[in-house]
Amino acid sequence: MAEEEKVPVTFILHAYQPITQRIEILERIVNNCYIPFFENLSKKPNVRITLNVTGCLLEVLATKYPYVLELIEKCISAGQIEIMGSAFYHPLLPLISIENQKYQIGKQKEIIQNILGMKSTVFFPPELAVSEEILLQILDKEYTTAIVPENINSVPYGCSYILEDGRSIQLIKRNKELSNKISFNHYNRNISHCVIDLEIQYRQTNLPIIMAMDLETFGEHMAEYYYYFFNLADQIETMTLSSCLNRFPIEQVSDVFIPSSWSTTQADIEAFVPYPLWNHPYNSVHQLQHTHLRLLHQIKRFLLEGDWIDEYHAAYYSCQFWWASKDWWSPELIHTGLKYQRNALANMIEDLSKDSQQIILNLSNDIIQKIVDIASQLEDKNEHSIYFS
Repeated sequence: MAEEEKVPVTFILHAYQPITQRIEILERIVNNCYIPFFENLSKKPNVRITLNVTGCLLEVLATKYPYVLELIEKCISAGQIEIMGSAFYHPLLPLISIENQKYQIGKQKEIIQNILGMKSTVFFPPELAVSEEILLQILDKEYTTAIVPENINSVPYGCSYILEDGRSIQLIKRNKELSNKISFNHYNRNISHCVIDLEIQYRQTNLPIIMAMDLETFGEHMAEYYYYFFNLADQIETMTLSSCLNRFPIEQVSDVFIPSSWSTTQADIEAFVPYPLWNHPYNSVHQLQHTHLRLLHQIKRFLLEGDWIDEYHAAYYSCQFWWASKDWWSPELIHTGLKYQRNALANMIEDLSKDSQQIILNLSNDIIQKIVDIASQLEDKNEHSIYFS
């Protein structure tokens, strides 16, 4: 590679805080990550990123942290930030109904237009959890490109995927290995080692490297790690996703699509478990959490709409399942999700008869109690695995 040529890299950074996040934790993240990251970005005019901010967080930034929003808008105006579409409350899109998919994607699109005054053509599925079904909803909202996991098919870099109705969508693949190496500080903050890996990858493929990771990596997950990001950015050529696709257009076409997420392994795919951290068939807590949400969904189908509609959709946020997974376990945050679901349910049935309310709440109590009992058993045994055959 010529000495003056730098490796082309697209950083897709994902900012999300759950609807149930405690204010003191959000304050810490804002001060440790969001403010210093965007302040530094605004001082680095040659650094460009593609950014997804979930609607529920964007709404909070607009009302409680306007300085962060001002920084983001400044960088957008300078051409340093490209905004992505997503799902407003960060649900696992393949695990919710088509009707709910449309609501979440549409509400996210509206808030980007209302707060940032712009439209986007690139899409970020929460947790990169994708299925062929959700691609239809993404296209219907006028997105032309989605970031996806590497293992959806064997085509390198990305492809134009042909759907059953004949339409196509550009799928650009995340480089999982290099994204995770940076996310988990594999290089121990050594810039040169990282650049060497990037150069090797680029020499082998002559294709840009697509990174996708949590924005909170840079300052919250690791203190002052944003310095590493910007020092690295000085050594490479950063570009937005759309600019990357203009320079390195997708040339291959595929009709193969395997449901996956950015945490899904090859073993998971072979076991037909595409979303293991959020819906594992052998995870009793996961199955009960989804059973409780199905109760809410049935009530919603009966009532159609009400003042509770946003709370109902927010109840699908992804963290509650992640904290009940094999790799992560927090009874406190599982219970936080159940409490939110329960409050949403109570608001949904407020106008029903007392007898109907009691029947529904009894069903809810039975499901929640089973989850509480499982969590208690595991705590008593000091076990971390929650898988039952």
